[in-house]
Amino acid sequence: MGEGLVEDNSKPKATFPLIMGVAMAVIGSAFQYGYNIAVVNAPADEIKDYFFGPLKQCENVTIIDLNATTAPCVVNKDHKSYRENMYSLAVAAFPFAGMIGSLLVGPVVAKFGRLGGLMINNLISVLSAICLGAAKPAGSFALIVIGRFLIGVFAGLATGVVPMYIGEISPKEWRGAIGVLNQLLITIGILVAQLFGLQSVLGTPDLWPFLLAFTCVPSILQSACFPFMPKSPRFLLIDQQKEDEARNTLVKLRGTDNVMTEMEEMRTEAAEQEAAGALSIPQLFRERTVRWQLITILLMMVAQQLSGINAVFFYSNKIFDAAGIPKGNPQDMASVAVGSVNVLMTIISVAIIERTGRKALMVWGFGQMIFWCLALTIILNLLVITKIAWISYLSIACVIGYIVGFAIGPGPIPWLITAELFRQAARPPAFMVACLVNWTCNFIVGISFPSVADFTGPYVFIGFMAVCIFITVFLAIVMPETKGKTFQEISNLFAKRNKVPGRASVTRDQSQKIPLKSMENHVEEQV
Repeated sequence: MGEGLVEDNSKPKATFPLIMGVAMAVIGSAFQYGYNIAVVNAPADEIKDYFFGPLKQCENVTIIDLNATTAPCVVNKDHKSYRENMYSLAVAAFPFAGMIGSLLVGPVVAKFGRLGGLMINNLISVLSAICLGAAKPAGSFALIVIGRFLIGVFAGLATGVVPMYIGEISPKEWRGAIGVLNQLLITIGILVAQLFGLQSVLGTPDLWPFLLAFTCVPSILQSACFPFMPKSPRFLLIDQQKEDEARNTLVKLRGTDNVMTEMEEMRTEAAEQEAAGALSIPQLFRERTVRWQLITILLMMVAQQLSGINAVFFYSNKIFDAAGIPKGNPQDMASVAVGSVNVLMTIISVAIIERTGRKALMVWGFGQMIFWCLALTIILNLLVITKIAWISYLSIACVIGYIVGFAIGPGPIPWLITAELFRQAARPPAFMVACLVNWTCNFIVGISFPSVADFTGPYVFIGFMAVCIFITVFLAIVMPETKGKTFQEISNLFAKRNKVPGRASVTRDQSQKIPLKSMENHVEEQV
């Protein structure tokens, strides 16, 4: 190959393959993750009534009406707990399976590639939708649990594969904004689930199976567009040694023949991976060159979940109950308002991330969450003391303020940063570990929040606030800015902290171009 190494200073182009790859990845996969976070909230009572019998109030005692037409009220104090516990099982199946799905990220992308992994995942989504849609006709609550488990596996895989895929096909100048699109479609999925779950739409006793089964529609759309989605050029060159195909794909993605610099960076990384080999999870933890990258990512993933965000989405109605906001339309509108703000602020994050940088948005976002956790604690305590109606609505303002802080940085950036901080050899195991930690914390919050809320009462958000304080200080001290930098430059940012030598930047002079086959010897000489 006789291509010269001339620096391409032209701006990136929004080519058709890039648009299709990014759009279909986030619409077909990230959207479903968000949709299934929130979809079980609105129709909860309808599902419990159908499978476990309805509850009603009879002289201020919770009872089960065994025969609504003729029987008198029959008191059964344990029935409400049984209903709640069984439904919690279906809710918890989603994050629990997400942990399993996260462990499949590495093997799936290694065998099928990034794009192939998305297609395999679509089969899981369709199977889940069949179970969820058939649960009511079959009269089987077990199908709800199985369907939630399958879609959890899907989401666990998606949270690893999608950021990896879109990060590898994106130009470095747009990698931040494109990476945030993953979170944007998650927030849109949450909002769509809240809207579809309204009683006036699909959240009715007759239509809730369609609400749950809708999850497969984006997968079907993504599968139909599969021929137009590009493969990852980094995977083609570094993992499969298909340099010609990688270059052709990159040319189509960038809309220019001048891709020499990017190709040379990938060749350098390919030689390093060929010399050192891909990393396993145990090797990842022992590898000094990625030590602080791994620490940073894991703490960000823990903080993202233990900051309480999914407690808000899984149990928003319970929070509003505690604040004294009436059930029905007021709570529904409050949940939709929360979802709308989540989408709006993520759109703003897309617009500003390449100007403000990743670090500023993370620190500012967690800082905002600290304030609103404290404010919500004060409001909930005031409601214990006084029953003034307007105070209860301040809780909505606090939740919305909290969402603003989360959506601007802590929501989208950890997934983007995970793709940016690691070289190709370390990226799949890093995503596996990061996703596993994220989903484990997600599961812990989902399964424990109702009990913790009952125990701590109006102080439930103090624990979340402590997590936000810790991570804000850590990121302000440790996290470097990665905006507009190549993967190699980002690795060099951590070199001093990891106590390893930095790597030389990619050469841009024709006389110093090194063929792929002789790169290994060159790397050994540099070391």
